[in-house]
Amino acid sequence: MAKRRMLQLITRSDWAGGQKVLYTLVYGLLKYYPDEFEIEVACGKENGMLIPELEKLGVKVHIIPNLVREISPLKDLKAFFEIKKLIKKGNYDVVHVHSSKAGLLGRIAARLNRVPKIIYTVHGWWPIEQYNGIKRKIFILAERFGAKFCDKIVLLCKRDMEKAKIWKIGKQEQYEIIPNAILPIENIQKGKLRKELGIPENIKIIGNVARLDPQKNPLRFLEIAKLILQERKDVIFVWIGGSVVEDRYGKQVEQWLFENPEEARNIHFLPFRKDAIELMADFDILLLTSDAEGMPLVVLEAQNLGIPVVSTDVGCLVQDLESIFPKLALDEAVTLLNTKLGKHLKSEFAKNNKRIFEFIDSYKKLF
Repeated sequence: MAKRRMLQLITRSDWAGGQKVLYTLVYGLLKYYPDEFEIEVACGKENGMLIPELEKLGVKVHIIPNLVREISPLKDLKAFFEIKKLIKKGNYDVVHVHSSKAGLLGRIAARLNRVPKIIYTVHGWWPIEQYNGIKRKIFILAERFGAKFCDKIVLLCKRDMEKAKIWKIGKQEQYEIIPNAILPIENIQKGKLRKELGIPENIKIIGNVARLDPQKNPLRFLEIAKLILQERKDVIFVWIGGSVVEDRYGKQVEQWLFENPEEARNIHFLPFRKDAIELMADFDILLLTSDAEGMPLVVLEAQNLGIPVVSTDVGCLVQDLESIFPKLALDEAVTLLNTKLGKHLKSEFAKNNKRIFEFIDSYKKLF
């Protein structure tokens, strides 16, 4: 039987959450169903860390030159025709789109090319939730319009599905809930981060792995760090990850550190690192300070590494985590962190190696 041709489409080609999910899905389909799918990927050219990882799997990658994250009417129109041309030439049986920009352009282009199966995965609703007023209404209308051009809308949890219902995005029969999963983390040795930063074993490390942008809210991370460090000196805070689009937030972080020199001695900011998982293995607690999330992979990575998590009450985390706090309640975050620091630290999660297969198999059934 001939393999079904599939195109995976995403806006950016960096190595953030949505891109890692796409990679995990492609990896899993090739591993578990090697005789069923011929998979290609299309993405924008910015950063590009995803591209060599896919090429190592033998996956053909198409660059869409005008596909960018920022709204640009001229580039967006050009990108639409580039995607439409690619889909027509590729004669795909399945087009699976990720992220809001590629999600909208890709769904319309796929439907116009009469692709039999069109799937859209929502990696959280931050593209809508970051705005208020008229901007939010415009993005909701865009998602409503895009929903008319796909067969299924994949959401990461029931909470995200309820938001789709409230905003009237898609129909009930389109919704599918498939939680994220990560590839098993194996053979990770602790000690790399401590050695690099010269942190002794008796000092606890509270960290996060995320890009520097408003959604991830590193300034909240810093304010919580300040409150903790005013009480105790046996803790170091580490943030791994830099700016993706522009460095406005990075400059705000630099300004905060300049204005708080006493606390800054116990706070480290590292750039994007390919070995972030190895560094993260030394965290005693993962502190997530985001304003919005879907199901962040860093939490799943912490689960696999046995690291406890303290997080804002955002996205799909509410149903999975015990240690959550309201976004404005920094004192509650401090209490949770101090409580965990006073205990023998052990993750509240149990490892589940079946999760990756369930993730792949759920998507396979949609395709």
